[in-house]
Amino acid sequence: MRLQTLLQTPSMQHMRVIAGERGLKREISNIGMIESPDIADYLANGQFLITNGYPFVNTTTDPLTLIKAMHNANCAGLGFKDHRYVDHLPKKVIELANELAFPIIITPSDELISETMRKMLSIILKSQTNELSRIVKANQTLADLLLKDPTNTTVLNKCSELIHHPLFLMDSHFRVVSASQDLPMTRNTLTDFLRNQTDIDYFNLNTRVILPYQANDLTIMPLFSAYKENKAFVGVVDLDPANSTDQMLTQVVLNTLSFVNGRVDMLNESAFRNQSGFYLNVMDGGISNDLVNKTLKARNIDPSTKFHCATILVTTNHQALLSNHLLEQVQQLTLWFIKEYQASVIVFSLKQQLVLLINDQQNAQHFLTALVQFIQPKLDRQARLIAGYSYSTLPLTELATTYNEAAEALALSKNSPHAVTIYRPKYVKELISLIPQNEARSFVERVLGGLVSGVSANEQLNLLTTLYGYFYYHQNIAEVAGHLDIHRNTVIYRLKKIEKMLTLNLDDPEQTQTLEMAVLLWHNQQSQK
Repeated sequence: MRLQTLLQTPSMQHMRVIAGERGLKREISNIGMIESPDIADYLANGQFLITNGYPFVNTTTDPLTLIKAMHNANCAGLGFKDHRYVDHLPKKVIELANELAFPIIITPSDELISETMRKMLSIILKSQTNELSRIVKANQTLADLLLKDPTNTTVLNKCSELIHHPLFLMDSHFRVVSASQDLPMTRNTLTDFLRNQTDIDYFNLNTRVILPYQANDLTIMPLFSAYKENKAFVGVVDLDPANSTDQMLTQVVLNTLSFVNGRVDMLNESAFRNQSGFYLNVMDGGISNDLVNKTLKARNIDPSTKFHCATILVTTNHQALLSNHLLEQVQQLTLWFIKEYQASVIVFSLKQQLVLLINDQQNAQHFLTALVQFIQPKLDRQARLIAGYSYSTLPLTELATTYNEAAEALALSKNSPHAVTIYRPKYVKELISLIPQNEARSFVERVLGGLVSGVSANEQLNLLTTLYGYFYYHQNIAEVAGHLDIHRNTVIYRLKKIEKMLTLNLDDPEQTQTLEMAVLLWHNQQSQK
């Protein structure tokens, strides 16, 4: 209880505050007597010491030193028996107490110190008993309320009623999603303040913070969450950090709201699994287009909307199968990122991959690059996040087509220095397949025949494979080397050998164009075989 509350009780009316009146809000939890000169070594938080003044008369205890020590130990105050050994305190003592807001109180002269202490302890014990009863009752009230599966607003209103402070609930993005009815500001203005006018790193916020806002103090505390990336926060208006009852009741509220938040986590995870099942059925063709469109409308998605399909995957050098923890981390980080920036993206899981459906109104390359840059630093050093996305944008009824493009692009990302890869359309291959086989064969032999003479069949295959990769990867030596799992110098050596054997220059656009067509025809023939 506060010292000023204790002094306001009828039995304490005869006590007088002679210094440090600004400190009467200090918490008092126990009473002690100055019996030895080394009392400063045994001070405790919330302690109130009483003396008859004798230790100060015989100079065994310096009052200035003691007051400083008690202030540093966050003691409640110091009491002197009236007209005993100290008729009046030195001016320096009064000035120091006022400066430190440390209460000095005169106790009745006609009452034994032991009796004064008994009265004070009795009041404190009764207050503590009442506080404990209030806390137990609040805990039981909230436990009973949770059994009824109430809304967030109902829980917040009841919590606010129990602790006598307005409350508001925030999601992991510092957006106020619910509030008690006595909140003295609007949710929108509060969200704008928290997100845009403070420099709090709410993604990494794990401890309570106190913020001044308008005429109030806001105490922000993180709630317990099964997923670090999906934490929530509760805000309390004008919570007194020195009031032990407030603090204990607040902890009861924190426990209650953490339970509610945990239940929301489970519901969200269940909804995510159901969503994944639906889109997997769409991709497998297990649902008719009419039913797909009907379901999309129920989810407020226009069936005619077109999407890029993207797949993201975590790769490591030593693990074939990734841990569930790593997969969940990537999933939660992805969902947090999408919600933070309110992106038009749908997510579902497929085995050890996440599949993203990106609205065609959004730049898929930009979004995926930003997503990878956000997630990658938060993963284990040996883990690498990669993404591939479709070239096509199609309605969700054509999900199988865009997913296949994304999957092929993802495969290219594994051997690419770039984390994000777009699918390369195969329109050229389709045109090549229309060329008569005999004409194609004659063209290949005429252009590439010089690679046959003087080399083994195995070396000929290596040269042609390298040349195909050279054109496929847009003449990027590093990507060719990575794809073939050879050193880049080997690629350069083979290309120079090809130039010499075919007596051409790969820097000549006209010669290169003819050579690329021949290589594509050769590769098409190998694929048909």
